[in-house]
Amino acid sequence: MSAKLALPGEDRNKHRKQVGRLLETLEAKLHEDGSYRIKKFRRAGSLEKGTSNRPRAGKPVDADIGVYFDVDDPESFDLAHLLQLIKQLLEAAYPQKSTEDFDDSGGRIVEVTFRESGLEVDLVPIVSLDADANYGYQYSRAGDRVKTSVKVHIDHYRDHAARDPFLAPTLRMAKRWRNWQELDGIQSFHLELLLSYLIDRDGSAPSLEESFRRVFLFIIRDLSAGVAFDGADPGGFSEPMVIVDPANNANNITARMTSTELQALVTSARTAYETITWANGLPGKGETVSAWKELLGEGFAIE
Repeated sequence: MSAKLALPGEDRNKHRKQVGRLLETLEAKLHEDGSYRIKKFRRAGSLEKGTSNRPRAGKPVDADIGVYFDVDDPESFDLAHLLQLIKQLLEAAYPQKSTEDFDDSGGRIVEVTFRESGLEVDLVPIVSLDADANYGYQYSRAGDRVKTSVKVHIDHYRDHAARDPFLAPTLRMAKRWRNWQELDGIQSFHLELLLSYLIDRDGSAPSLEESFRRVFLFIIRDLSAGVAFDGADPGGFSEPMVIVDPANNANNITARMTSTELQALVTSARTAYETITWANGLPGKGETVSAWKELLGEGFAIE
């Protein structure tokens, strides 16, 4: 099932190589001009983890890069200035590209568009908090400064993927379901951590279908208790939904999710669980496929 959703391997390799060339170009420019005080670039996101879906119509493939800065006072820094530095570095490294290809209008990232390949790369400024640029301060969508770690997130995913081969395909299906059901508030990283938590709690799933089914059952029955890792306590937060950042026990990464969005998630999960259970007992393949299409869209196919 999931193979139909996954970004094809040749496309992933092509885009990863393009990200690599971007980083090589930026590193060369930094070698020429050390005034930017950038300590490290770290690849992040679905493309790096290998969990990207085929892009939806009109949507590009996206990649993420954490840009770790060395600043005089990590407790006090100007995000707008860091964004300006990233944009200046990109313009210096790619003088042939239009300034329209470097977009910082979102206020948290600088987005680079490679129009020929259809790849968009988000460069996220992070203030380094250690010599190896493992941890740093990043501004959240809510406008708060939070301590987090790209490295910890990547290692966390890879550790769980090594323990359960169904993690990546289930995540692709969960993202497709989220998009088809038009659920707001729940992000790909949130879904990844829900699945990782189930691996910690219940072990590797016995099948892809069961892996998909149990995430819905968890949302229905247990999500209200919150999700945390390595002994962290999700009970210390007051927001409607709690998923504790594996890189920072004080950070609830779902803090912006509203009660309405959470209720829509639970309602949709209940429908999905009932549909999968019902489809499992249908006698014909066509009927089963039709039931799955209710969850994943008309373009979904088993073979």
